[in-house]
Amino acid sequence: MKMLNKIWGISLLSFLLILAAPNKSRAQEGSEISDQEFYDNLQPYGTWVSDPDYGNVWVPDVEDGFRPYATRGHWVETDYGNTWVSNYPWGWATFHYGRWRFDNYYGWEWIPGHHWAPAWVSWRHGRHNGRAYYGWAPLTPGISITLVIGGGSRIPDNYWVCVPQAYINRPNIDNYYVPPSTTVNIIQNTTIINNTYVYNNQTYISGPRPQEIRQVTHQNVPVYNITNINNTTAVNNIHNNTINIYRPAVQAAPNAHPARVVDAVAYKKQNPNQAIATHGSGGSPAYSHTNASRLATVAKTPTPDNKIVRVNPVSNKPGNIQPNNSPAQPAVTKRAQPGNNTSQQLQKQQQASQQAQQLKQQQASQQAQQLKQQQASQQVQQLKQQQASQQAQQLKQQASQQAQQQALQQKQQQASQQLKQQQAFQQAQQLKQQQAAEQVTQLKQQQASQQAQQLKQQQAAQQAMQLKQQQASQQAQQLKQQQAQQQAQQLKQQQSAQQAQQLKQQQAAQQQAVQKAAQQQQQVAQQQAKQRQQQAAQKAAQLRQQPKPKPVPKDQPKQDQ
Repeated sequence: MKMLNKIWGISLLSFLLILAAPNKSRAQEGSEISDQEFYDNLQPYGTWVSDPDYGNVWVPDVEDGFRPYATRGHWVETDYGNTWVSNYPWGWATFHYGRWRFDNYYGWEWIPGHHWAPAWVSWRHGRHNGRAYYGWAPLTPGISITLVIGGGSRIPDNYWVCVPQAYINRPNIDNYYVPPSTTVNIIQNTTIINNTYVYNNQTYISGPRPQEIRQVTHQNVPVYNITNINNTTAVNNIHNNTINIYRPAVQAAPNAHPARVVDAVAYKKQNPNQAIATHGSGGSPAYSHTNASRLATVAKTPTPDNKIVRVNPVSNKPGNIQPNNSPAQPAVTKRAQPGNNTSQQLQKQQQASQQAQQLKQQQASQQAQQLKQQQASQQVQQLKQQQASQQAQQLKQQASQQAQQQALQQKQQQASQQLKQQQAFQQAQQLKQQQAAEQVTQLKQQQASQQAQQLKQQQAAQQAMQLKQQQASQQAQQLKQQQAQQQAQQLKQQQSAQQAQQLKQQQAAQQQAVQKAAQQQQQVAQQQAKQRQQQAAQKAAQLRQQPKPKPVPKDQPKQDQ
């Protein structure tokens, strides 16, 4: 008895030490599930596929063009930061636990995880063509939050979704998504948003802060309080300043498995042209609803191909547990051999009846024995519990102060450690921000200097060009003037020469005319002289031929002749 009490005392002390230890941070107090709930709850909405690299992954049966954290949902601000609110009934799991990746055949696959977050995404912001944008992309498996915050993660460019900053908190945000071809160019001109929120030693990526969103949207951005609920029926309901979220703690269950799993390699080999993955505009990952539905149909068919689909036994759940004792085996009835008489048959029937009666009595005796054992066990258990309770009360009274002091010291140490971690993180954050701001300032200064240098060079080039043009214009003007002067000089010379020539010709013509006139006058004078000579000769001849008149007396009047 003393040994038993000693064992119970050690057990109780261990139990009290466990109680005194700090509680592990959980997503939601009082609610806990395992991996099996993921397998069971998501089975109706898609297909579980056995991936050779990632194990059991889930392929949703959704519409064409589906993209995680983009299709049928929007962002809201909570204490944890930007929280994705999904309109899918399975969104409580796939957008707050685990990771997404894009497979070249199966398209978007969800890999289960055990930790809740407002969204497992990376955030960026920047400007493109004079406009400010936000961008986010799902985190792939293997990328830690520390790596994301430090900017060391490498997410494919075509995973990103971009939207103008003014529309980040719109419920219909999908109307403002940038085309994928433009998104690739935007992401290359952005920087990481490394804002985080720390709660219970758990770091969450929070994305753009509310005050920043208020500045870019020029609107009041509400920050909702999270109300934990214990089911998925009222998930994401927003009322006043609260939002309902189902975020149970998830425990790893090594024996958990989907009811049906498709072998990824075998299905792809059998259906090479039925890929769910497609590529949209700009090379963005896209989705084929037709082929996703075909995959789901193959997995859920009543008689699946066991080379493609593995059917697992349904796990026992509360309410479906079978009793430990095996049911009675049915009696084996033998065919009567020919020639047996009626007395032998009656004898056999009586033996069978006696055996059945004995079997029933044995079963009843076993059940009564089990019932007694259970009652005795319960009584022993109650007795042990009473003793343990008394001993625990005594130990509690003795160790109460020590446990409180230890808990207080541990809390103080934890608080001091958390404070130091927060201060170190804040200092590192401030240092990073300062370094980033200095780098941005230096980059802006370098860009401004380069732009000023380019502007000066452009202005100098323009001035040189203008000077050359002016000089060329002046030279052309001077050349034209010189040519005009030369032409005028030549024209004057030609005109002078022509005038002199004409004058000489006129003078020569005048001289010739004078000479001609003189000659004509001389000829006329000669002719006139000849004529006068001729007339004189004639008159002389006439005078010689006329008789001489008689003298007339002086006193006689002259007679008219």
